[in-house]
Amino acid sequence: MKKLIFLSLIMAVLSAVSVVAPAHAQDTAKEEKPTFYRLTPGTYVNGWPRFTISYPKDWVEEKPAVQEIFRASDPDQIHGEKFVVAIGPSPQPLDKLADRQVTNFKALASDVTLLSDKRTQLRDGTPAQEVEIQAILSGLPLNYCALATKKGDLWITTGVGSRRGRIREDLKAILYSSDFQQGKDEPVKVSTDIQEFIDRWRNDIVSHDVAKVMNHYSDRFLDSGNKKGAIERFWKRYIGFTTSYEVGITELVLAGDKVYLTGFSIVNGTKWPLGGTSIIKENGEWKWYGNQRDPAP
Repeated sequence: MKKLIFLSLIMAVLSAVSVVAPAHAQDTAKEEKPTFYRLTPGTYVNGWPRFTISYPKDWVEEKPAVQEIFRASDPDQIHGEKFVVAIGPSPQPLDKLADRQVTNFKALASDVTLLSDKRTQLRDGTPAQEVEIQAILSGLPLNYCALATKKGDLWITTGVGSRRGRIREDLKAILYSSDFQQGKDEPVKVSTDIQEFIDRWRNDIVSHDVAKVMNHYSDRFLDSGNKKGAIERFWKRYIGFTTSYEVGITELVLAGDKVYLTGFSIVNGTKWPLGGTSIIKENGEWKWYGNQRDPAP
């Protein structure tokens, strides 16, 4: 469990620190549809693996928990309706979803009850597992429905929560709107200057030199509410556990002095997704810049 938590933290940070520039990057001026780097109300786009999910357009982004990649909620906080996305590797089969969710809830809530646990599938036939749980969280009742699919050893879990009672069908429809897209998950080439930047950053991490690692971040770094100081605190605590990593970039978009990118990381031999983020050139050097979003906690 400790190893899983550690790798989840690594994933969260790497979603703000992987980088590569393209041989043939896209031009942002030609991009109008929802993309991995632009948050479009009502549509979440996951960078890698590439999929989209539809949710109510009036819901607002919140700062995700460390094990989450994305979180949005109904502006009416009284009813506590939320939508979350979490991704991480595990060799366990999907029918273990109930065990995982119950264990997670028991660490945070009381009176945890498993209401349903069933095999199901997405609209395209992708096998999935659906679980609904009821619990008392922060003194109030909460119902939560999770839907999990797998891509190799990678678990993709989406969830909706509500304090209004059993999860309604319109909320479950959010989870079943997952749409996987082909042709976006393979690495692309990187330019020489970006590859050199990555190599220096990687060497500094593996050598456990936090000061040098932080030199690769812009002072203006911001990624889903996390500023440079938060990243430095993370590395001070966990850099000693990092023995190896690789980065694969699967899509890049040029935007003036910035490059938006997404892909995956392989940390200590385990593969994780990278969220949409960016790098920026400052005084002739590439720096991690983040997605520049600061959602409410």
